[in-house]
Order: sequence, then C-alpha cells, then structure tokens
Amino acid sequence: MSENKKLTPLKFLTDTMEMPWGRVEYLLADLGFVDSMAAEGWLGGNNLSDLMQTYLERLVGETSFDWYGTQFPVLVKRLKIEGRTSLHVNPADEDAEQRYDAFGKTALWYVQEAGPKAKLFLGFKKAVSAADFYKACMDGTVEDLLHVVRPKAGESYLITPGMVHAAQDVTLLEIAEASELWFRLHDWDREGREIHLEEAFDLVDMGQWKKQSPKEGDTLAAEDHFTVNKIALDQPLKSHRDEEDTFLLYYCLNGSAVLQADKVNYNVKAGELILVPAEVGDFFLMPAESATVLLEVRMDPREDNDIVSEEAE
Repeated sequence: MSENKKLTPLKFLTDTMEMPWGRVEYLLADLGFVDSMAAEGWLGGNNLSDLMQTYLERLVGETSFDWYGTQFPVLVKRLKIEGRTSLHVNPADEDAEQRYDAFGKTALWYVQEAGPKAKLFLGFKKAVSAADFYKACMDGTVEDLLHVVRPKAGESYLITPGMVHAAQDVTLLEIAEASELWFRLHDWDREGREIHLEEAFDLVDMGQWKKQSPKEGDTLAAEDHFTVNKIALDQPLKSHRDEEDTFLLYYCLNGSAVLQADKVNYNVKAGELILVPAEVGDFFLMPAESATVLLEVRMDPREDNDIVSEEAE
C-alpha cells in the first residue's frame, strides 16, 4: 500500500456465515474474526483493519478517529432469517467497556423483505419483574411477555442496549456499532448453543417497549454512533465535502447508481455497498435506473471525544 497515494471509493467482498436460522452476510466489518477485504482498485486485497492502521483519519475522518482510534466504527451486515433467531440483549458502551473491554452495541434494523410469518420481537408488552422474566426464559413461555411487531419492507427499528430482541422470517440490513458483543437469553426449542441468561440478566431493560417515533424526513437514525439517511435518488446529486469530516457508506436498496469521484465511475447495484473515504473530495451520485434508493451511513460530529483510552492512543 502507498501511504501517499490519494484514497478512492472502495467496495468489499462479502463474508457469509451459516446459522441455524439462516445466514449472516457481513458487507463491511472490522471485527477480528471478520475483516472485510477490499475487492478491487489499487487497494484490492487489503483488509479493512490494515487500511485503518495505514490511513487512519484519512479513511474515516478526525471525529471517528478521535473516538474509535484504528477501529472502523460501524459494521454493516445482512441477516437472511428463515427461521427465528435466539432472543438477545446488547450491552451499553459503559457496561461493555467495564466488563469486557469492548464496545457496546446500538443497531438499526432496516427491513428489506418480510415473509408471511415475519415477526420482530422488541422488548416487552408491559413492564415485567426480573423473577417473571427469568422464569419465562427457563420454562419456555418468554414469547408471551414479548412485544411483537409484524414488519413490512421499508420499515426500520432502532435496537438499543438493554432491549431484548429477536427476528423471524425476515431479511434485515443491520447497521451497528463495530461490535458483536451480545448475549443469548433464550433459544426457543434449539439445544446445544450457550445461553448467557445469568451473565447478562442485569443488562435487560425490564420496562415496557417504548414505541419509536419516526425520524423527521428521511433520517432513519441520528445516534452518536452513526447517522443513517434514506435517499430516493431520482436525479443526480453532488456531495460537497468542504465542511465534512466523515467517511460515507452507500448501500443500494433498489435500482442501481453510479458514484463519480475524480472523473472515475463506480457502479453500485442493489445489495451492494461502497465506502467513500473521508479524504475523497466532492463527488456525484447518479441514478442508473429509475426508483433507485440508497441508504447513507455517516458519523456526524460529537461533543466529546474521550471514548478512546489513553493506552489505546
């Protein structure tokens, strides 16, 4: 790799893992056990972790680098769920750091497809006691306590730390903090996989699920960890980068698009992802088909910048 050569937009190879309920497709991840590889161009064949170690804030921007150091800050994966996932809970950053020296996990689930039996289990119908929840997990009646959503394609849901969650018969795009630290609370009728109920019991929010109000306009999430915008690309758009300090990810939901940077065209088809490094200047997004829709992932400025410890720096 050349440290002085200007960075260009990057596409990555997909890593797929088979699961008891379907499969996980990692589109972009810097997790150690999954380390996405650049697919083409002069950086093709290099892993995301190596790119981060070499290009630092040139790749992600100073805001992200100040917070996360050489860790790429988000992961993007597609969950093709044919059965039902186990019931999980994610820790908050503070708990994850104190107990496991890791990042917590906030995630956005975007529903791409919903089958005839599609369900999302998100939190509880009403507040429950710790004793009742524990008993229900042990005797197999926990579904009776859970708030159930019948999802439709195009909907999105924020999975916050402490919220118990599971999914069934649905294809989800997950955009999340760069962490796979989660805990399995219940696995329905499956046997043989580790259950973390005792370990994670105090992480669970036992309150009633709070209905999430739709975000204003086409902003699906505006968290400290990431911002996600939905773009109906019906005409060419120019991205002005003069005042931006962030990487950009574009995932094509429908149709196809062309990203033009420095007079080079990069094609993005439905189901594909492209990373625009922070140092890339102004660029154009152009629809190649009608009804093209993109998701944009970015990291907006944050008030504090103390998530990276002095030792990590």
